[in-house]
Amino acid sequence: MVLILSLVLHSCKTDKTYPTTIDTVIASDTSIHKVPASFDMSYFKMENGAYVIPWPLMMSVKFEEKYDEKMGMEVSLPMFSDTLRALDGKTVQVEGFYIPVSETGDDNIVILSAFPFAQCFFCGKAGVESIIDILAPKKLPLMKLDAKIKFRGRLKLNRDNFDYLIYVLEEAELAD
Repeated sequence: MVLILSLVLHSCKTDKTYPTTIDTVIASDTSIHKVPASFDMSYFKMENGAYVIPWPLMMSVKFEEKYDEKMGMEVSLPMFSDTLRALDGKTVQVEGFYIPVSETGDDNIVILSAFPFAQCFFCGKAGVESIIDILAPKKLPLMKLDAKIKFRGRLKLNRDNFDYLIYVLEEAELAD
């Protein structure tokens, strides 16, 4: 699974650029989780006690190619902007289209996509930056493919763990 995901991450980048405000991309591995002390969190809309993340901001991530010893190949690693890094570890809310991941056999893991299934990452129409892993502490109710829903949870930016997507929503729950 790790090898498949890394191949997908490497081959499915988008060349689209999306406008953002307050974005300085820092590629250095050592600074990936440092956010400037002067960062203004008022940039984000708050809803139900969570910062609302707009998909254009998530999809504006850039990638760098690096050789990964463990994988034994070149991989594309995300370079998160200051704006995204300011949200790392914070409670956020994201709205998107429900994509089940029944292959894992785990009902607590689903994927939320910026696009409906016919246009999403898995059909080759978008990049990995347009989807987010939803990890729920309890079983999620059955939902219809492409249902537009909101989740709230703790955002984790994932630069190099190929078992997960580049965005992970931990302790996720359905939002109103």
